[in-house]
Amino acid sequence: MILGFGEIMMRLATEGRWRFRQSLPGKLDATWGGGEANVCASLAMLGQASRFVTALPRHAITEQLAASLRGLGVDTSRLLFTDKGRLGIYFLETGANQRGPIVIYDREGSSIALTGPEEYDFAGALEGVTWVHVTGITPALSQNAFASMLALVKLAKSRGIRVSCDLNFRKKLWNWKPGTKPQSLARECMVQILHEVDLLIGNEEDDKDVLGIEAEGTSIELGKINPGVMNP
Repeated sequence: MILGFGEIMMRLATEGRWRFRQSLPGKLDATWGGGEANVCASLAMLGQASRFVTALPRHAITEQLAASLRGLGVDTSRLLFTDKGRLGIYFLETGANQRGPIVIYDREGSSIALTGPEEYDFAGALEGVTWVHVTGITPALSQNAFASMLALVKLAKSRGIRVSCDLNFRKKLWNWKPGTKPQSLARECMVQILHEVDLLIGNEEDDKDVLGIEAEGTSIELGKINPGVMNP
């Protein structure tokens, strides 16, 4: 079984490729979104046992969220429902041709950002688990979220459970430590987490922004990647 840990949010998107100014006031499509939950759902649909852990406020919307995950075959028995915080939201305007997508986050004060590691039953959540999957999005949310993820991966490794991590650098989110730039805070936190990681996933931009690793002769803008010598 694989265990995923991270934030899951409500995703409010414009219809088709309409822009916000074309859609509002009007309808937005509501679905769920979250990198770690997506991995769990995808694996479950492929027949792999998966379990998802996060912190959520308890109300009718999050109960339906949990039901949606269960309907896809994901084990939600270890979800933490709490009286503090809120369900995070993000708004999406899908891009078209050369126009890129627009994402607007409304996730400050979410339950997972306010919940510390001592509030989760990570020991119970790891029962029967062989892999833990996390991403660089979760520790970008808050000090609490970083501490919780670090505690989970450390406990997993102490039990001989393998850990995978998607760097997934989000510059908009790494802002919870005043006076520290997003890249610096990401590196400070992710270096601690990567000590416990067996499989690391990241593209050339993530490697450069988080770890300071860059291949000579690589140009993201020109689509050139040098698979040779990497300069840390």
